[in-house]
Amino acid sequence: MNKVLTAATAALMIAGVSATPALADDGEAAVQHRKDVMTIAGASMGALGCFMKGECALEGGVLARAAKSIAFAGELAVDAFEEDTRESMADTTALPAIWENWDTFEGGLNAMTEAADELAVAAAEADKAAMGPLMQKLGGTCKDCHDNFRE
Repeated sequence: MNKVLTAATAALMIAGVSATPALADDGEAAVQHRKDVMTIAGASMGALGCFMKGECALEGGVLARAAKSIAFAGELAVDAFEEDTRESMADTTALPAIWENWDTFEGGLNAMTEAADELAVAAAEADKAAMGPLMQKLGGTCKDCHDNFRE
C-alpha cells in the first residue's frame, strides 16, 4: 500500500511539476533548489520502478510523463548545479568533484536526459519488455553520477 501511495504521490508531482531557480545569493537557496530538482527525478524513477516490479498499476500516459519529468529534471539540474557551492554545502550529499569535473558531471546529466527521453517513448505504451533495457540504461546514468559525485 505504501508503494502505491508513493507512486500516486509521484504521479501527482509529475502532473504538476514546476520549478523556479534559486534567487538568493547564499549557497543555501541553490542547494535547496538542487534538492528539489533531484526529488522530481527520484520520485519519478520510483513510480517507474513500482510499475516495472508489478507493485502498482500505472497507465502509459503517467509512465511517459514520469520519464519526461526525469528528462526535465536532468535539464534543470545543469543550471541548478552550475553554481559552485563548495563553501556553503552544509546539508547536502553533493561532492566537490562536481565542480572539479564539471564537464563529466554535465555530460552525465545530459546522458540521463537522453536516456529518460528514450524511455518515455516505450513508457507511453506501458510495455515492460521494451522499457526494461531503457530503465537499465537510465538507472546506469543515475548510478554513475551517484557513485562519482554524491556522498
